[in-house]
Amino acid sequence: MTSKQEIVWTGNDADGFVGTVNGVALYKIRTVPYAPGPRRKDEKLRYTFLVRRLNTRSYEGVADTTHTADEAKTACEVDYARNGGRAAFHKTVSKPALAAALAAVQAAGFRVLKPKVPKPKGRPGPVFAAEFADGSHVRMSVACSTETLDWIRGERLARQAWASRHKAPLDCDSAKLTEMAPPISVCRFERDGVVLAERRGAA
Repeated sequence: MTSKQEIVWTGNDADGFVGTVNGVALYKIRTVPYAPGPRRKDEKLRYTFLVRRLNTRSYEGVADTTHTADEAKTACEVDYARNGGRAAFHKTVSKPALAAALAAVQAAGFRVLKPKVPKPKGRPGPVFAAEFADGSHVRMSVACSTETLDWIRGERLARQAWASRHKAPLDCDSAKLTEMAPPISVCRFERDGVVLAERRGAA
């Protein structure tokens, strides 16, 4: 069985061609009018044929320019037979075939269990370290990006940590804690011991 018998072509010179294998579009030949010089009225319009493989799926696709449709089709047939076109076709159709097989198994009354992929645990945010005017030091992780550091959140959490350490009432709001806690003299964001940014005093 030759590759010519496996690829079915539809289209024409003016609109281009599509090559399908078992109903799956695998190749496309695009036509571009070609005029090397002034064309006479009675001269037939000539085309250049650009070949491209569809659904490459990480296989290197064929890409060629020919002057006849037959040359373009031959390039596709050679690619399908030798250069990875057949592998690209099987890669394209394997997923729908698997889905159809699973549907048949489920229709027969069997349960199909998909393996659970563990969710990657997110890395904690950067560490906010603060020193208060009374000499107290606090450190905690802050849920923010290292590109956009959330200083306001870090200072609020630092004051709450200071209040917890000094037995302050836990129902105090942020404004009350700002009045109660001593001012922050210096604070910084760290990641793995590396200082990302540092400030003197609160924002």
